[in-house]
Order: sequence, then C-alpha cells, then structure tokens
Amino acid sequence: MFVLLKWLVICIVGVIVLTYLFLRFAPTFGGLPDSDTQARINASPNFDGNTFVNLTSTNASTIDLSTGTASEQASEGNVLWQFIFPPKGKNPSEPVQSQKLNLLNEPLTDGEFVWLGHSTVLFKTAGKTLITDPVFHRASPLPIGGKPFAYQNTPTVADLPNVDAVLISHDHYDHLDHKAIAQINAKTGHFYVPLGVKSHLMRWGVPSDKISEFDWYESVKLDDVELTFTPTRHFSGRRLTGHRTTLWGSWAVVSPDLSVYFSGDGGYSPEFANIGERFGGFDVAFIEDGAYNERWRDVLMLPEESAQAGFDLQAKVVLPIHWGKFDLSMHEWREPIRRITQAVHQGNANRPADEQITLATPSVGQVFDLDDLPNEAWWEDSQH
Repeated sequence: MFVLLKWLVICIVGVIVLTYLFLRFAPTFGGLPDSDTQARINASPNFDGNTFVNLTSTNASTIDLSTGTASEQASEGNVLWQFIFPPKGKNPSEPVQSQKLNLLNEPLTDGEFVWLGHSTVLFKTAGKTLITDPVFHRASPLPIGGKPFAYQNTPTVADLPNVDAVLISHDHYDHLDHKAIAQINAKTGHFYVPLGVKSHLMRWGVPSDKISEFDWYESVKLDDVELTFTPTRHFSGRRLTGHRTTLWGSWAVVSPDLSVYFSGDGGYSPEFANIGERFGGFDVAFIEDGAYNERWRDVLMLPEESAQAGFDLQAKVVLPIHWGKFDLSMHEWREPIRRITQAVHQGNANRPADEQITLATPSVGQVFDLDDLPNEAWWEDSQH
C-alpha cells in the first residue's frame, strides 16, 4: 500500500511539474515584450498602466463561471459542455463545401480576394499581396479542442504564394496561429501586428526587422498601399495571466484603386462610424460574424450588429468572416451567415440605393473580385 501511495504521489507531482513547464515554456504561448516595446506600451494613451483599455466601456470576459446569476452560470457551463460534446446538428457532419486552391499556378491579380476560412482572407491590391490573421491549424494551444471543421479541400500554407504583408488583429489562438506563422515566415515580406505581439512572432522564429508594431490609428506605407491599425472593442491574451497586456484592433488598407477594412474581433461600438467617416467608406469590409453569444456581445458582435457595423463603415460590400471553420460558441454552424444575410436585407430596405450593402458569400477557396461577387447560399446545400 505504501509503495502504491508513493508512486501515486510521484505521478501527481510529475503531472503538475509537466503542466507547469508546458504552460511556462511551450512556444505556442509566445513571448514577453522587450524593453523597447514595453516602453511604447507604457506610453500608449490606450494603456492605463496595467492593461490596454477599450474606447467604449466593456466587459472583457467571455466565460467567467464565478460571476452572474445561477442561470447565467449554468448557461456558461453548457457552453463549455457543448465545446467538448456538441449536440447533433450543431456542426457539419460532412466536409464543408470549398474550392481547391491553385494560387501558385494562377496567382491573384489586383482586386481579387479569396476567403480561406474563419478570419483569413488573401487579397491583392496595387501589386501587393496581403493576408489577414493566417490560421490553418487548431484554435487552441492544446492538441485537444479548437479543431477546424473538415473541408472538401483544405487550404494550407503550402498553397499560398509569396505574401508582402501579414496583418494580425490580436493574439487570441483563433487569430494568431503559431504553427502557421512559422510556416509562412519564409514566404512573407513583413508582419504588421498590434503593440506587444512582436515578441510572440520572434519566439516563433520571425526576425525582429520583419515585424512592425502599431498602436491605434498609427499608419505605414507599403509603396502605394497605406496600412492603418484601427480600434476594436475586444481584449487579448494567450496565457492564464496577462490578459489585455497586448493590444487588439482592426486594419484599414487603402490603395489608389481599393479600400479594405478588416474587423478582427470586437463588440459593436460607435467607433465603426468614426472609422467609416475617417476613411470615407470602404469598397469592401471583412466583418466578424460568428462565435457570438448574448453573454459576451460586448466583445463579439451578434450578426445583426455585424450588419450594422457594415452600414456604419459605409462599406459597399461586406464579406462575413469568423464563421464556418471552428466551433467556438453555442449556435449552429450556419446560423451566423443566415442571420447576417437577413439583417443586411432588412437594413437595405430602409436605405437609398447608394447607401446599401452587397453581401459577398464565397465558399472557402473561391477566388472573386468586386465586379463579380459570389452570392450563392452554398451552405444550404451542406449537410448538418
């Protein structure tokens, strides 16, 4: 009995030590800002001395079982349960419709776009190829959870051409994929990231001189393409501690022939209208639409709010993103695109023609341009 007890204690201690070492040293958790970055963080008007702060008062929690009413806590417990054991019909039972990429033999031309799932969009303007939040693996630091849905044709980093600019919105796992960053590094000219995120990329092998960090409304020119990091209402963090110590945001990309807005993640706020006014509207906006829940709508919009954000931004075209790849909430996988489609239709009914939005609904891997927008409801042909 004593021997068994001794080995049980050794095993428990071993598990604790290994867990600690993993949480402390595994590359997926990224790095800590160096002195130069920390000085910039401390000087930021958006940093309160401890954390970055949203422009709009925000409850920056998503799941917190220590707060709320008993029914709210039970609901959040149900969220966790459904992440692990999704009910029948919540996620696709067959591979999701997608197109095979042929970008190496048929590269994008100026004004072309291709959605690669979740918040990853590849596009080209003014001779520059850009990609947003390249995520190709799990939306989790662990080899469990966060597994992407099966696709008929699964995009990989190997399918990508050389990229001039990688735009990162924030450091959550479903937006900053450390394996993808390491893989895409050799194909990338430069990485543009929020304040505090540079250290993550350096930990994964990206040279310091290939990374630029930005505070809200800071800009840079990439030849004829201007990149501006713009605010969102969200939060950040890859570790158990240190949430909101790196910045989060969205991107405005403006060239002589095209204006693009990439939302990253965020709750609805008046800043969408401010951004729309500041840039005079956008030809196309990639807007987050998925992984929502009423309890955390401060940091992730409901589809109706995503549609309103498109109107506020004065976008001519809206490409819904952040759906169709991961199971990150309680809603059925096709609900986000159905709800935003209805919300845009209803919003257009109350507006003159020159203020209406056209919804782009490509399947993953489908190349398109703004003169020939995909509008098929392909998800209705997919199985539960």
